[in-house]
Amino acid sequence: MRRDSKIFPYVVIIKQKGRRRIEILGIISSLIFILILLQRIYEYPSARIINLLVCVSVSGMLVYNILQFRKGKKISLRPLHIVAFLALLLIPPINWFLLFFIIMALLEKMALTPEEIGFSDEEIVFSGMMKKTIRWNELNNVILKDGIISIDFNNNKLIQKETDDGDDEDEDASEEEFNLYCAERLKIANYGLRITD
Repeated sequence: MRRDSKIFPYVVIIKQKGRRRIEILGIISSLIFILILLQRIYEYPSARIINLLVCVSVSGMLVYNILQFRKGKKISLRPLHIVAFLALLLIPPINWFLLFFIIMALLEKMALTPEEIGFSDEEIVFSGMMKKTIRWNELNNVILKDGIISIDFNNNKLIQKETDDGDDEDEDASEEEFNLYCAERLKIANYGLRITD
């Protein structure tokens, strides 16, 4: 959990599930693009040099990303998909497979953007394509313990998600500090009381 005082006093980043599968799909689609380039090099001698240059640069980008993937690091093949889109659009002949690569770039961006939950004095906001807002008075309890955020609603609905600690340790707040903040917000919202030390 990190502090982001400009918009939300606290922002909890949710751990992404299935990131590796999306990265593997990106690698496979990049290999497909290289095969398309190789076919174009063979079949269209007039654009052979430009296709060869694109193929070499894309292959280098892909090899780098595969090495990072094997080390367990997060990768993004969005730039490679954008290059694929532009190459298939700008280098004759135009190949309608370019739509696949622009869709892959957009889907990867949406799928690999981590979900965040922002906590402000008035509300809790879940990020995503369709932002969801929850008022504090709709909740019984909010607690962060051992990397699990639990949000308990008045209607007995419960949301539990695993958090991602991330790399920015300097901005992290303690679970105790976050839980005290949430307890105070709940008391103010439900009873109009403020916790005093």
